[in-house]
Amino acid sequence: MKYRESERERGGPRFLTGAGAIITGAGAGLWALPAAAHAFGQRYDLPLPLDLYLGGAGAAVALSFIIAALFVRRRAKTTGATGIDLAGTTLGRVVMGPVPVAVLQALSLALFALVLAAGFLGTDSTTKNFAPTFVWVVWWVGMAYVAALLCNLWDLVCPWAILHRWFIAPRRKTPPRAYPTHLGAWPAVVLFALFAWLETVSEAGEQPAILAGMVSVYCALMLAGMARYGATAWLRQADAFSVAFGLMARFAVVSGRLAEPRHLVLRPPGAGLLEGESVSQSMTSFVLLMLATVSYDGFVETSAWAAIVSWVGTDMTLRPALIDLQDAGIDLLKLLKTLALVSGVLLFHAVYWMFATLVDAFAGRPLGIGETARAFVLTLVPIAIAYHLAHYLSYLLLAGQLVIPLASDPFGWGWDLFGTAGHAMNIGIIGPKDVWYLSVGAIVIGHVVAVYLAHVIALRLYEGARAAILSQLPMLVLMVGYTMTSLWILSQPIVE
Repeated sequence: MKYRESERERGGPRFLTGAGAIITGAGAGLWALPAAAHAFGQRYDLPLPLDLYLGGAGAAVALSFIIAALFVRRRAKTTGATGIDLAGTTLGRVVMGPVPVAVLQALSLALFALVLAAGFLGTDSTTKNFAPTFVWVVWWVGMAYVAALLCNLWDLVCPWAILHRWFIAPRRKTPPRAYPTHLGAWPAVVLFALFAWLETVSEAGEQPAILAGMVSVYCALMLAGMARYGATAWLRQADAFSVAFGLMARFAVVSGRLAEPRHLVLRPPGAGLLEGESVSQSMTSFVLLMLATVSYDGFVETSAWAAIVSWVGTDMTLRPALIDLQDAGIDLLKLLKTLALVSGVLLFHAVYWMFATLVDAFAGRPLGIGETARAFVLTLVPIAIAYHLAHYLSYLLLAGQLVIPLASDPFGWGWDLFGTAGHAMNIGIIGPKDVWYLSVGAIVIGHVVAVYLAHVIALRLYEGARAAILSQLPMLVLMVGYTMTSLWILSQPIVE
């Protein structure tokens, strides 16, 4: 959600707003809109040519492969969390104590109730209602940062998990049914795909009442699933957000569970991605879906996407079909973005499976394409995290400031409970130069970590260092290519 509502309230221009905008060729006017570097609050001219940044980033990733090949040796598989046990420390006892946990969970339920109340009862203005800002900025973007860099806080504060633990589980008289193994994580894949469509294509999530309704339906679905199959199995496989934050948290420096039974372990970043066996096919698709959707979200704000929209809107061959679709009441821009989203997801799957085939062939001792794809897919998680951090950094720091005035007036009724209703957004909190260099650093580090993890896994899978190194040559090409593509997207002017 990019807060297009604020443009409507000011009467400002919007990018291809109407369903017929493509037909009228409005895309040609894109070039007159003010341009800003991707995710920047103002235009930033790079001090060096973009090609140098792309080449340097790709070279850094390639160099990390050479270093890993020379110095990384075989590591044994681990099945559990390894590191420094925090349970017996003062910090561990404070964090995992019953009082702090109860307070955090009560606060989570209170915020959940406030989101629903504000959504259903408050103003329908996106920027003046607490629900959209909290859901899209604080929760989705902010919680991902916490999960990836610190620990899986969502495991503790998930509101539907708390509701089940406090009110449903104690009343259960029979054990839950076994979760169907054939389902795997496919329910989470489907739900995350719907969420991605809602975030990047549909504008329904910007409307507070509709957003609150969807949150309520999702919560009811999660409660029904946990009541039938138990909280642990259902959240681990079917809850899209527990799966997403759980994957990100495997990179975090603190592992373990904050929910019952609680234990915390301090470990090196990314170590959790080397624990356990290869993941399922459904979880493989989930990781690729995460990568595809965040890349798509960045791509549709670039001039390349604007050129595609303009071409579709002006192509005489497509015009009759577009007119028929418009007459049928179909929003053409949303249809085009939906097709692009689906195509992007399929493209990511096709490319990854193609490179998994090459890895299997280069290894000299093929394991099978399916096993190879599942074995290496978690090495892509640091890339997903890096791109998430880079793509949403300024969005979190700027749009997140809306929480300050909304805390005093969550319903948009003119309240000033804490004296912050008149707080103005500080657009200088981070400059475009800072965003660019942090983005470059995050993307490069994410890919370097991915290269290292892939090499460690290759050493475990294949006999001898030579086979492991050869198997990773295709992955190196994939990593370098995606590094350069990610930075190119982040460097492009926003045209939305």
